Amino acid sequence: MRYFSEIYHESTQYIPHGSGDPVIMHWEKQAYADKRYEGCQRYPLTAGFMPLLAPVSADYLDPVGVYAVVHESDVPDGVYYVDLDDSKLVKLGGEDVRKAILSAFPEQEFVKESQTIFLYTGILERAVWRFREAAYRQVQMDVGSACANTILLAKSRGQKVFTLGGFVDDSIAVALKLGATEMPMAAIAIFPEKSMVAFNSVDDGVGELAYSNHAEMNAYVGDGENSFDISRYPSRFMLQNHLENIDDLNLCMKVRRLNAQALPGDEFPLTPSKFTNEYYLRELWYLRADRKVKAPFAHGTLDLDDFSSLLRWLELAQINAFGAGLIKIWIVVFDVMFVYAGVYRYIPVRKSIYMQSGSANPKRFVKCFAVPEQVQNAMFAVVLTSNLNESCNVLGNRGYRYMNLNAGVLTESLYVSARLLNKTAREEHFFYHDELKRLLDIPETESIISTVVVGKNK
Repeated sequence: MRYFSEIYHESTQYIPHGSGDPVIMHWEKQAYADKRYEGCQRYPLTAGFMPLLAPVSADYLDPVGVYAVVHESDVPDGVYYVDLDDSKLVKLGGEDVRKAILSAFPEQEFVKESQTIFLYTGILERAVWRFREAAYRQVQMDVGSACANTILLAKSRGQKVFTLGGFVDDSIAVALKLGATEMPMAAIAIFPEKSMVAFNSVDDGVGELAYSNHAEMNAYVGDGENSFDISRYPSRFMLQNHLENIDDLNLCMKVRRLNAQALPGDEFPLTPSKFTNEYYLRELWYLRADRKVKAPFAHGTLDLDDFSSLLRWLELAQINAFGAGLIKIWIVVFDVMFVYAGVYRYIPVRKSIYMQSGSANPKRFVKCFAVPEQVQNAMFAVVLTSNLNESCNVLGNRGYRYMNLNAGVLTESLYVSARLLNKTAREEHFFYHDELKRLLDIPETESIISTVVVGKNK
């Protein structure tokens, strides 16, 4: 019986090359980056710049760093650290630093015209004590959650949003002067509503492309000049990230979104969304951050319209923001009006769920989690999976990051949508991976990325 929190996909195991043993060079011995930024100019962080719906953190460990590359906005052009604690924008550099960061992205003309590019980093030392080997995955999911907040709120203001997963990691890390345990993980470009650059870029496929490091992976084989730089990634745990880095975008392949295939099984069409998208996006502004309580749910039956809305609204946060459509969405129904209890696959483009099995046993389901009491009385659950071998064949080792980021986007979208309907959705971090797969008859080729339970608080 294995905890998923103690297992990372076997193909991420790193075989040391070069001099020294990276296993004994732990991140605990590294100096943390100084985030006080003394002497730097500060500007007020207004709600119009980037409000946050919820704490973007794993169990309030704050493992996500946020930076902004600003062009022709309310503050001078440059690069800023977003200090959420003080509600300030801290200026780190001017036009020279901005150019250094933008050079790490493809489609140069596109990123240069963006009004704001938000950069998200993962800070590992704040999460590894709790999540152990799963900290890397969990922090990436938290970055995805932060991205979902930005996407939803930018859309609510009528802005154009593009997720950017392809960039040269180390170039951004050096430009931002990140510490050894802080890693660039994702970026989002924001354009004004009437921007012609953004309008034309939709047809050009920007935002519909994932960048695969599959072609450049041979650079990691062997010793000498191609060996790992252990000064920046000081332990085996951290070296997993280096396998997923993009070093040279000229060597990378562009991968368009993959189309979902039809599934066998009885089809159950979803009903229309309970509220319009305009109403949903407008109501976001009335939400305030709350504490995510880990407590048993109350008994209850979920309304069919609420159930359908929660699934349909996933598209508002860009259901394939990262990952090229390689995430599979499984729905485990326990107590939803007019829907048979069972295990379904959700195909967003068809607005339908397809029954795969009737093995939705609530008592056996809760036993697949480290704290069964927290999962009791859930109305339904969303299980996100991916065939990691397929993902890596398409996207190289960059696929791990994309899968986790995309799972974080979907998880946060469910959380926000549930709050709008007076329900609760929360990710359960600690579950028994193999037991849950067997119970739900998930194919052996797929690995569970995330599990979200939805219910009503007492």
